[in-house]
Amino acid sequence: MQETPIDLAPSKRRWLVLIGFMLVSMSSQIIWLNFAGIVSPQMEGIFHVGYGPLSLMSGVWPLVFIPISIPTGLMVDRWGFKKTVATGAIIIAAFSWMRLFGGGSFVLLFVFQSLASIGQPFIFNGISKLAGNWFPEGEQALANGISVMGQIVGMILALVLVPIMVPTATLSLLQTNIIVVSLIATFSAVIFLIFARESPSTPVTGPVVQEKAGSQLKQLLKMRNIVLLMVIFLIGVGIFSGLIQWVEAILYTKGISSLDGGLVGAGILIAGIFGMVIVPLLADKYSKLKQITIVNATTVVVLLLLFSLRVNLLYYALVGAILGFVLLSLAPIALQISLETVGKERAGTASSVIWLMAQVGALFFILIMPALNTLQMSVGILTSDQWFLAIVFTGIMMLVAAVLAFMLRDTRGT
Repeated sequence: MQETPIDLAPSKRRWLVLIGFMLVSMSSQIIWLNFAGIVSPQMEGIFHVGYGPLSLMSGVWPLVFIPISIPTGLMVDRWGFKKTVATGAIIIAAFSWMRLFGGGSFVLLFVFQSLASIGQPFIFNGISKLAGNWFPEGEQALANGISVMGQIVGMILALVLVPIMVPTATLSLLQTNIIVVSLIATFSAVIFLIFARESPSTPVTGPVVQEKAGSQLKQLLKMRNIVLLMVIFLIGVGIFSGLIQWVEAILYTKGISSLDGGLVGAGILIAGIFGMVIVPLLADKYSKLKQITIVNATTVVVLLLLFSLRVNLLYYALVGAILGFVLLSLAPIALQISLETVGKERAGTASSVIWLMAQVGALFFILIMPALNTLQMSVGILTSDQWFLAIVFTGIMMLVAAVLAFMLRDTRGT
């Protein structure tokens, strides 16, 4: 009887720990996309460089993520999520500030922006570990959803607020913006350090994991669910990344202005935020992780095919919002399946291989979609409906993901 208050009192902290993590996750995305919304004409005018080098400012982040993902996942399982996530938050905040030393030098700005990217996998790979350590099974999917939701909030803030703060090609405005977002990153890191604890009871840290890294990875890669989730994440995150990257260009060819196309893209992200909370709540309540994954993936196939049609702005806004709601909610559900498959002791390593494949998928779909559009135009197929082939391809790939979802082992046996 005396142990009950000891166990219950610390558990009330779980929401503070989660909020701290969400802030760190959010700030990492703000730093990542700090310059994505002001490439032209602001960044071009300030540094007098072309679109290609400027696009690498954000493009280098997924490239850096790939080789670092698995080592940081192993760190999560050995050090614990608190130390690992804190390391990532400090790296991002420190190099965010160092970008000020670049002054008017694009090279120095690029170097410090790239070094900040090292911190991102330290943060992402701690999501499932946090949920497993702090939340009961009936809240874990929701915890995963809120954690990933921070990423989307950060993307929206970066793409909406930065262009407002830097409306013209002025170095002083850009540096003021860097100061503001660096303050956000620093504040987030401090909040996380203040509230984060490894677990509500005695921390279960590195010494519990006795397996060698190679052996641990081999065991994970022999698990059907982990392999299937790796491919599902590659496809799902890849389609999301490609769609967000090219939605304005796609809709522009369908007679929708760039401004309205950007609003549709924002609608996809905002609807996704709601999806990341509502769908995990339902998944936790009814214990239907596999079933929801199948339904969502199949629904995304239909929505992508609908999005390929040439209609009007209201149509795209509605289809896009539903698509964002359903597609983005797949991530926390998949992470929860991963957690329940491997257990919290190996949650970080499992997350690392899944997020690694997500980055590969993002790069693949961002590159393949315009390539398919170019192929469609060169061959002369449906020249009046550009991007049709690219969107249909994403639908076919999502159908593959839906089939793979049927092959998942149900971790809750219901």
